[in-house]
Amino acid sequence: MKTTLSALLALAMFAGPVVSQEPYEGETLISLLTSNDTYSIDLDHNILRTWHGDAVPATFAYLRADGSIVRPCLDTGGHFGGGGTGGRIQIIDSNDVVIWDYLFSTYDYQQHHDIEPMPNGNVLVIAWERKTYEEAIAAGRQQLSGEMWVTMIAEIEPVGATGGNIVWEWHLWDHLIQDADPSKDNYGVVTDHPELVDINYGPISSADWDHANSVDYNPQLDQVIFSARKTNEFYIIDHSTTTEEAAGHTGGNSGMGGDILYRWGNPQVYDRGDETDQYYFGIHAAGWIDTGLPGAGRILTFNNGNRAGTVNDYSSVEEIDPPVDAGGNYSITPGEPFEPTAPSWVYSDAPSFYSQNRAGAFRMPNGNTLITDTQHRNIFEVTSDGTKVWTYLPSAAVHRAPRYWYDLTGVEESPPLSARLEQNFPNPFNPTTRIVFEIDRPSMVKLKIYDVSGTLVRTLVEETRHAHRYDEIWDGRDSRNRRVASGIYFCRLEAAGSVHTKKMVLLK
Repeated sequence: MKTTLSALLALAMFAGPVVSQEPYEGETLISLLTSNDTYSIDLDHNILRTWHGDAVPATFAYLRADGSIVRPCLDTGGHFGGGGTGGRIQIIDSNDVVIWDYLFSTYDYQQHHDIEPMPNGNVLVIAWERKTYEEAIAAGRQQLSGEMWVTMIAEIEPVGATGGNIVWEWHLWDHLIQDADPSKDNYGVVTDHPELVDINYGPISSADWDHANSVDYNPQLDQVIFSARKTNEFYIIDHSTTTEEAAGHTGGNSGMGGDILYRWGNPQVYDRGDETDQYYFGIHAAGWIDTGLPGAGRILTFNNGNRAGTVNDYSSVEEIDPPVDAGGNYSITPGEPFEPTAPSWVYSDAPSFYSQNRAGAFRMPNGNTLITDTQHRNIFEVTSDGTKVWTYLPSAAVHRAPRYWYDLTGVEESPPLSARLEQNFPNPFNPTTRIVFEIDRPSMVKLKIYDVSGTLVRTLVEETRHAHRYDEIWDGRDSRNRRVASGIYFCRLEAAGSVHTKKMVLLK
């Protein structure tokens, strides 16, 4: 999930309803689109620290608990162009040293716009994937004048100073449908398949079709969300799949493989509405509200509001409450679009609030929302009733500006410690499973089991331990020695300045 909340605090610290007319204290991270550098500020606009990068950002940087930042930036030798072009990912530590500089950029694919730091230390990226004219026509596309760029998502494990392993990937190309030509691939009835995307929806300009521009991860559900500006929807997919399952229609926690689990914003794309049902007119920054925050589990989005015509444009920020159960399953009525029919909360100040491109929003622990208006170089915080309580005017445009409110003071004084959590074995298991972790120096260690709702089930370790490789057993019982039900659980290790999470499946 977006890192406006430290993984160390994300479970329960700020639970409960909160109302505030004051801005929430913390560091706001600023990545000017015209600068190689990222800096953070306090509420009085004082610069707290600066990280020096080697290229302009694709979007913005994320701050990690060890004081390092992860930033997508421009690969000047890349083969793709357009807004949000990236292709290069850097990790810059708390001492302003680049410790990872990785290219996800070839002739066939290139990272662009957003990334998402994962709880396991990996990085999730969105990328363009190049398809030739011939490939697109064979897949059922009707109107096309050249090649076609389609979204792919990859999870990258950093290796060394410049290397990386692709440990999981998903391709929109594997989840298409069309009803125009029965002689071509992907033929079917669009309205019967909301889990697929109509390859013929919308025009293609400069080869860029759906134009994904944000990505987020939900560790409780093990799902990924991304927004697509040109289809005017956001999409949720299952991350629990293998790469092979993600290319198909079965497997994973959902049983649906890599198909779309949930989508919202423009039901005419899947033929369950028309232009009057379109809600987004350019969408950015779709992401879950983190556990422990007001509105947790709902989805926060930025609607650019670039409507047809010249006099009715205005932006808004929306909170969407999806129809999802505790197991991560989304309901939909046959023949109808996904619910809800409207957002549960909206901020707008029409017509003065309008950012035609980019922009985004993040929820604060006190219920406020931090909003970036890219077009007018304005970052501001509003209460739930829309009152502005803080404003910052950067010297140049900013894509989005996350705020961090956990204490990171002093991280420069000692290097971050390291820890590693292995996948439990066996997995699935019944009734016991081994959990192995390793730390490289003395550290407070917390090893805990949570269910899919984020509720603590069992604490296996909570004590200081020496550098060593440890082997723990979970017997499938909770803190009161009761056997727990079959289902998905998460093993969470907090040690040596880092947090690691693994998904476990108990089958009886």
